[in-house]
Amino acid sequence: MMDQATTERAAALFGALAHPVRLRIAEALTAHSMTVNEVAHQMGIGQSGASQHLSQLARVGILVSEPKGTSRYYRVRGPRIEMILSLIEEFCQVHSLYGEIDEHHS
Repeated sequence: MMDQATTERAAALFGALAHPVRLRIAEALTAHSMTVNEVAHQMGIGQSGASQHLSQLARVGILVSEPKGTSRYYRVRGPRIEMILSLIEEFCQVHSLYGEIDEHHS
């Protein structure tokens, strides 16, 4: 069983991943590191929005950033984040959980 501190950290991690755009960003950054502008372009969002999403993911520990020249590159923190995302995807496939949540059939 998780202790209180771990439970709180897990809630923060899942809370950050709860937004569809942040989830897509985390998935994209498992493949390779990107700058804010690259993330914005790939996600089809503005640079300001991408920066806010990246900041939230980094704040909870999902992402790390590295300065290179005048740019800052973001990547996921280690292979376990990729494993968590894969497990979520597998869980949804195994249980046929797709699309929006139907509150009436839980």
